[in-house]
Amino acid sequence: MSSDKDAEVCIKIRDTLVSITDVISKIEKELDSIDELVKENGQLHTAVDTANKTLAGKARKMGLNVAEIISEGRSADRLELDLVSSITSAAITEKLLHHMDG
Repeated sequence: MSSDKDAEVCIKIRDTLVSITDVISKIEKELDSIDELVKENGQLHTAVDTANKTLAGKARKMGLNVAEIISEGRSADRLELDLVSSITSAAITEKLLHHMDG
């Protein structure tokens, strides 16, 4: 009787370990996917953020109202938050180029 219980316990332990291994494998795949997304989008976000800060600083030095430029960009279209940064960079760049040409 004892050996039957031992065998059942061993089988349950093995099944549990297999289940844990499957879950770990799924978690690793999800983490790999997240890592790829961060690599792809993290660099883009950093580049856009840096460009925004640089352009905003140059615009202030040239006497342009950055808040007004951003407001114009947002009011022209209803933008999703993710797009505001790139649109803002483009708007500030356009104003800077126009100011430099004029």
